[in-house]
Amino acid sequence: METNFNKISATEGRLKVTLTPEDYQADVDKQIKEYAKKAKIKGFRPGHVPFGYIKKLYGKNLLVDTVINKVSGAVNGYITENKLKVVGDPMPDNDVYKIDWDNDTEFNFEYEVGTASDFTVDLDKLPAIENYEIQPSEKQVDDAIADLQKRFGTDLEPEDAEIGDLLFGTLKQESSEFESQSGIPTDKLVKKSQKLFKGLEKGSKVTFDIQSLFETVKDLGFAIGKSDEEAEALSGEFEFTVDKISRVAPAKVDQELFDKAVGEGKVSDEKGFREEISNIIKENYNRESGFLLDFDVEKTLLDNVSIDLPDEFLKRWLLAANEGKVTEEDIEKEYDAFARGVRLDLIKGEIATDNEDIKVEYDDVLEVVKAEIRNYFGPQAQGMDDFITQMAKKQLEENKDNAFRTYYNKAFGKAVIDYAKTKVTINNKPVQVDEFNEIAKAKYEVA
Repeated sequence: METNFNKISATEGRLKVTLTPEDYQADVDKQIKEYAKKAKIKGFRPGHVPFGYIKKLYGKNLLVDTVINKVSGAVNGYITENKLKVVGDPMPDNDVYKIDWDNDTEFNFEYEVGTASDFTVDLDKLPAIENYEIQPSEKQVDDAIADLQKRFGTDLEPEDAEIGDLLFGTLKQESSEFESQSGIPTDKLVKKSQKLFKGLEKGSKVTFDIQSLFETVKDLGFAIGKSDEEAEALSGEFEFTVDKISRVAPAKVDQELFDKAVGEGKVSDEKGFREEISNIIKENYNRESGFLLDFDVEKTLLDNVSIDLPDEFLKRWLLAANEGKVTEEDIEKEYDAFARGVRLDLIKGEIATDNEDIKVEYDDVLEVVKAEIRNYFGPQAQGMDDFITQMAKKQLEENKDNAFRTYYNKAFGKAVIDYAKTKVTINNKPVQVDEFNEIAKAKYEVA
């Protein structure tokens, strides 16, 4: 078998594979003999079917499969051995259906190959990157403490309602026979609807247009215990009868609150409590600033490592690979983002190849899944570590191969970027939340 690669340019080449009978015939004959031993054909004793008869029945199909497999192996082997930076897949010029499999004995296959241009990654020469340390404002600390006071407050059932109370009762619509037990959070109501509920007592009734209560359908659905679609379908005048008024009297800012909120004996005065709450808020924002830091590292790599791609080849390959699911216009629209991803993958691969310290274990993959789940639950994820771990393991076990491969690739990418961060100069910059949000928005929009 002969394999030749002709490099046409920095990003394109042609790979030719030639097979003669010496390369495939012995394998084809071996398979025919194995078929003859196992075949059950009427008129012949098992294991005594003539070689020639089996060859007539199955020889052509076995020849095609053998030749195609050998060619595929030769192509992959050449790419691996010669460390070609192939992008996309080699595109064959041959149409296997047009080959004369009955008469030809020598087979020539030619492939168009797209490659990335040669490049190097020198992490030590990358420019410095800023890491934003988000500093919570006094108002944010005040709001967080107010939430804690409410969370650890005392439940009351007052005589009449104030804004901020939660009203439980029966929601009805006579015309549709709709009836539902509902809980209406008065602080979530639109301003002009709040006055309808202020001062209500147990047993009071109030009527309103159902779609006038809340800003969003989601809030309405949550209040009445219905899906967003069901809530959106409601219309007209409804009546609500108050069964119970629930109010939380805020907890005092004292040692009891300190112990419940941040841990027993951890702080002993309000100053220490505010500092601890400030640190907790910082930790919550660390994830956001971490995302932006990773984004900036990736962007810095892309901006400072020059890689040419076979753009026209890749566009044709994408069109062929998606088999009519996308149009040329679709590909043109999304190509820049696709090319960015290809370049980034090439850069990460090069960094990993040059640095044996970068390794990905099962626990690294598990952490990626856990981080995704924590992000989904948001602040409620605190204290759910055991649950999140079990959920992550289950997610990896279901559809095991595909799920693990997907998360492995994410863990690999994270490991490379984490390594890059140890080599790049990172300058820490304190910023307020609003300033950080503006910076992040501007950076993401440009990308």
